[in-house]
Amino acid sequence: MPQILEFIRDDHDLIRGLFDELESNPETRDVRCITLRRELPGHIYAEEATFYARLRDVVPEEIRQSLREHTDIRETLARFEMIPLRDDTWMPALVGLRELVETHFTLEEREVFSRAEHHLSPAELFGLGEMFEQEKQKAAQFAAI
Repeated sequence: MPQILEFIRDDHDLIRGLFDELESNPETRDVRCITLRRELPGHIYAEEATFYARLRDVVPEEIRQSLREHTDIRETLARFEMIPLRDDTWMPALVGLRELVETHFTLEEREVFSRAEHHLSPAELFGLGEMFEQEKQKAAQFAAI
């Protein structure tokens, strides 16, 4: 089973792809919005429950910053979800949400991943990967659609 960093990176790529589709294909926006509302919070939840929980004592400042970013993303997503698809403010709101998410992903992949690889063994990273997938499955059961 892949290690947690691969799972997280795969999720980041999936979410980036959803943003690409939302921006470029109006015909699939309804479905892609539903998918984004499930995938993004599920990813955040699983990351916090596994990866961040394990790194909290090892790199506390980086994890505090990542948790603040997650809070900002959740709040921005909640505001975005209130905007009707046909509203003139929908696309600018989507772009703003994407910028926030992309900034977080980039910093996480650059900084937090590096710290994790330095402080955690490959066995720990693999074990966290299994836990991450389990937590994502739990989150999907409770996703509000």
